[in-house]
Amino acid sequence: MKHTDSSEDCTKAFGRYRGEIDNINVQIIALLARRQEIASSIGQIKRRLGMEMFDPSREQEILKCLSSQSSEHLTQEAIRYVFNEIMSAARSVQEPLTVAFLGPETSFSEQAAISLFGHSASFHPAETIEDVFTSVEKGICKQGVVPVENSLEGSVTGTLDLFHKHDVKIRAEVYLRIRHHVLSKAENLSEIKYLYSHPMAIAQCRSWIKDHLPGVTVREVESTSRAASLAATDPRAAAVGSHVSALRYELTELAKDIQDQPDNVTRFLAIGTHDAAPSGKDKTSVLFFLSHKPGALCRALEPLGRRNINIRRIESRPIKVRKWEYLFFVDLEGHERNSNLRDAVREMEERCMSLRRLGSYPAGNDPWD
Repeated sequence: MKHTDSSEDCTKAFGRYRGEIDNINVQIIALLARRQEIASSIGQIKRRLGMEMFDPSREQEILKCLSSQSSEHLTQEAIRYVFNEIMSAARSVQEPLTVAFLGPETSFSEQAAISLFGHSASFHPAETIEDVFTSVEKGICKQGVVPVENSLEGSVTGTLDLFHKHDVKIRAEVYLRIRHHVLSKAENLSEIKYLYSHPMAIAQCRSWIKDHLPGVTVREVESTSRAASLAATDPRAAAVGSHVSALRYELTELAKDIQDQPDNVTRFLAIGTHDAAPSGKDKTSVLFFLSHKPGALCRALEPLGRRNINIRRIESRPIKVRKWEYLFFVDLEGHERNSNLRDAVREMEERCMSLRRLGSYPAGNDPWD
């Protein structure tokens, strides 16, 4: 009898809770509709004032504030995912946002772009990283997303070179955790004769491939997405790629998380044509060229040390038209609207042959999975 009563009570509670959720859903829709109306009005004001629709600093501020209200059943990560899409929808009623990324579809660059702009943006795959820069510089796309460095393999040197060649601004950054899987139409690993992937993905999984796929022919292609598309046409082939690629090309994940190091993260940059406002937690990137003299680099960086400005990253790249001369790329903590950093950069400018400000932008948060 007690068992019957307990079952009846559970059934009633189940129905009651479902009713509450239905009511909450109606309230959420009403609030979202009102939020979209307000966002549209804000977009009209932005147009009158000549402001950019994408405001990464404001969005970071919102996410930071909301994430602080996390609870046992609503984690910071869940809040981040939900409100990233809410803000993406809000941008869509202000002005269509076009975003170029290194394609093809399902690439890690596309995943990074979605992490930054949400699914309501219009995404345009580009064949090369330079095509992304060109699309933004010429106004074909409002924003672009490019990879700049990986925690295991280092810098994407082609991206650094293009900042010297093209007139764009860094507007935001995002860190994406890279998870590699073996994707195939085959039923098990023993059937695989060929393995396709991007050179960097292969390098990041080299030990696993050697141990688990000895004798398999490894073929390098231009992207993990291209590798997945090739694997989809040959049951003897496999690709090293992402879960998204597996879904897109209807492939089985024969082995998951095969990267040799678990903490494999790639940093992506959003590029545009305008500066981002301060967010309170920012980076500033510059590139500069020095005369070929002893102590030139030390002298150029001295204004930063004197003002206690932290250098997050520094890297040199050869200038292709000048033998044995180098460009330096530097990421600094802080925003250039801060007088301390602004004065330091101005003093650096006086000590360099040339210096270009690549932009101040909100520092990225924890990696997206």
